[in-house]
Amino acid sequence: MNIAIIGTSEHTGGYVRMMAFKNFLELKNNNVDIYKIPDDFFSKLWYYYQSAYSKLKDYEIRLMNKIADALESKLKKKNYDVVICFETKYSLILTRKMNGLKIFCCEAPVADELYFSSKININRIKNVKQIEINIMKNSDYVIFPWETTENYVRKYVWNGDNLITIKYGCYPKNKTVKYFFPTSIVYLGSIKYYWSNKELLSYLTKISPYKIDVYGINKPESKYNINYKGYAQSLDILYNYQYGLNTISKDILRKKHFSSKLLCYLSYGLPVLYPEWQLFPNELKGCISYNENNFLDKIEKYSDIDEWYKISNDAIEQGRLLDWNITLKPLEKII
Repeated sequence: MNIAIIGTSEHTGGYVRMMAFKNFLELKNNNVDIYKIPDDFFSKLWYYYQSAYSKLKDYEIRLMNKIADALESKLKKKNYDVVICFETKYSLILTRKMNGLKIFCCEAPVADELYFSSKININRIKNVKQIEINIMKNSDYVIFPWETTENYVRKYVWNGDNLITIKYGCYPKNKTVKYFFPTSIVYLGSIKYYWSNKELLSYLTKISPYKIDVYGINKPESKYNINYKGYAQSLDILYNYQYGLNTISKDILRKKHFSSKLLCYLSYGLPVLYPEWQLFPNELKGCISYNENNFLDKIEKYSDIDEWYKISNDAIEQGRLLDWNITLKPLEKII
């Protein structure tokens, strides 16, 4: 089959899933073309100008239409059997007339993210939500990375018959992390957005006698006193740590949503520390819940060498169960 995949060129969780889809579908003897935005066929200068103008004028729909117009001219040159779009911003093309199967991979309900960030007015949020629902209604399938996210959308956004979950996966490593004392903790990923909960990360860094290193694209403000190590050129830096940390805000969206970094940790056999208000890790082996009051107690308990290897072995097993080659099998069936 001829398949077009469309998504961001930024190295986000959505980008990782997009590339996993491409690799998996090519292994199944499909011809896959990938359109990264902004990329060669998009002038980066044009794209960032349009992004800035849209924010200034409160017209997200303008940017999305510009992207859809540029994509439409590209897609018409080939007769695609399937078009898969990742993230709302790049998916308005799915509302246009096409002959093939249309799939929207919803990484997160964007309008709800805007609402909980409190950065723009309610009318603007409602407009974005209507656009997002329109994309969902015009897609043959809307795919979510975890059941908790799908359940949130069904309850608070739109309860369509075309909503499904195809679980986010990982690529398990043959070599896994090793025990070391005193233990070290790593936080991997952007802390640019509100949901990363920089305040919690700052607090844990302050109270912890154990080193907490943070890797990501965006440098945090100095007031947080976070031990920022820059952008990790390789995920193999995880071999230097004994725990992978996640922090998340306490709004209802993030409680029910998904964090891809946890699966990255598990793929290395790295035990995961996650806030107890986050729901989806409850069903995963190798994950340890914490709150502001018991964080150090949890580390003390699992830093016993025998306890640590037990939880690390659980993480290794869980990572193997979430191998992309396993989690993406339902994708092959729907196309």
